[in-house]
Amino acid sequence: MDSVLYLLKPICNNLKLLAKMEEERVPISTSNGTASIEYTKSNFEVHNFATEIAETPVHFQVLKMDNSVFLWIGSGTDPTFSDLGMALNSSCDRLPLFTRLMGSNTDMTSLNIACRLSKKLERAVYVSYNLPSDRLILPAVEKRLQEEVTAHPEKFGSI
Repeated sequence: MDSVLYLLKPICNNLKLLAKMEEERVPISTSNGTASIEYTKSNFEVHNFATEIAETPVHFQVLKMDNSVFLWIGSGTDPTFSDLGMALNSSCDRLPLFTRLMGSNTDMTSLNIACRLSKKLERAVYVSYNLPSDRLILPAVEKRLQEEVTAHPEKFGSI
């Protein structure tokens, strides 16, 4: 779990800094006089959960934003960020639109998960799936993800 948190430590530090400064106003000079910058509280929420599949620790990290969700799925022993796909619902079609943003074009796992989640959550979903897509691990990962979405829908923005 520590290795997963290592990936998002800079983001968390920035969120803490913004939260600390949310009530502060920073004066700046302009050619017409002075102005101030107001810091607002971040709307990002982070949710972590994990499971063990075939003696492999699998970690999930959800970053809920205003109108989208980012989901990272990877190994607790070897955290990587080598794949990213996204999907969003379309008013023209019942199937979500999807695209690969990073990674191999031969592995559709991130895109498939993003499409299903986008349809369920009715929002844009970014998925980074960084595990083998074999017949043992993938169904167990999807089952655990479904359990978490059902148990904590507010963490995924579906309430």
